[in-house]
Amino acid sequence: MPRNSHARRPLLAAAAAVACTTIALSVTALPGPGRPSAGERPPPPRLIGTTVATADDRLLHDAEQRLLRDCMGRHGFTYRVFPLGDETESTLFPYVVDDAGWALRHGYGAGLRRQREALAKSDPNRAYFAALPTYRKAAALVTANGPSPDGLTVRLPGGGTMRRSDRGCVAEAQHQLYGDLGAWFRSSTRVGTLRQILRSRVVADSGYQQSLGVWRRCMGRVGYAFATPAAARAAALSPVRPLPEDHEIRLALAEVRCAAESGLSRTARRLDAHHDRLLAEEYRADLETRDRLTAAALPRARRILGDPPQA
Repeated sequence: MPRNSHARRPLLAAAAAVACTTIALSVTALPGPGRPSAGERPPPPRLIGTTVATADDRLLHDAEQRLLRDCMGRHGFTYRVFPLGDETESTLFPYVVDDAGWALRHGYGAGLRRQREALAKSDPNRAYFAALPTYRKAAALVTANGPSPDGLTVRLPGGGTMRRSDRGCVAEAQHQLYGDLGAWFRSSTRVGTLRQILRSRVVADSGYQQSLGVWRRCMGRVGYAFATPAAARAAALSPVRPLPEDHEIRLALAEVRCAAESGLSRTARRLDAHHDRLLAEEYRADLETRDRLTAAALPRARRILGDPPQA
């Protein structure tokens, strides 16, 4: 299933949210010698559902973090660079858990979630911010995110708008890395929202619903009455009454078995690819802008980090 990577959030939450959202996006390769002939429209990039962090993603993330750290430092604040984190269970398996080895080791990922929460609590940026006097806290947030969420606006594919400051260290770092801050913010934000739209279209598809009914009956035969994989996951990871580890693993393995027997996993993969292609065509301009700016940012990122240029 599609994957995603999320960074451990630093204390400056708004800055981190922006950094994670914009950096954790995959990069397409530029057209090579086999590019379409003149007048032939190339196929749209299929990157909406692809959320595995690549080496390029990590390079861009690290470069933006370095720029953010340096900017905060020039304004008298300490900011610790944090790495791009590992995939979460909800992004590893957005439709249904279908990896028996992973389920046997992690169940639904309750232990991994506790590890992420522990890392967040030990984040040095969080401790640094908590120790600042009140007036310095306000100044730190303004320095990172700008004085108000004004300057950049984007209309979202699902409706509504998002606004963000074009000032502050986050904006400065992204401007240095991507060049056209407005175009980067608009295209990366719109593409980022498409992933949730993609998943909602998949689960609403009649093909998915048909396989889901078979999955539900399979789960019933092995003793579990869950309407959807999401309901099973929510029960296993309940913050109020989480399942004991052995029960969590047993339930996850039952889901894997029924995902295969019902064909739900195969159906979800097929529909994910189908709706991804449709959305990629619909929002081709945003994807192409995002990818063009990303490709141009890679050599800048290498210079920022002092890496040798790629051949």
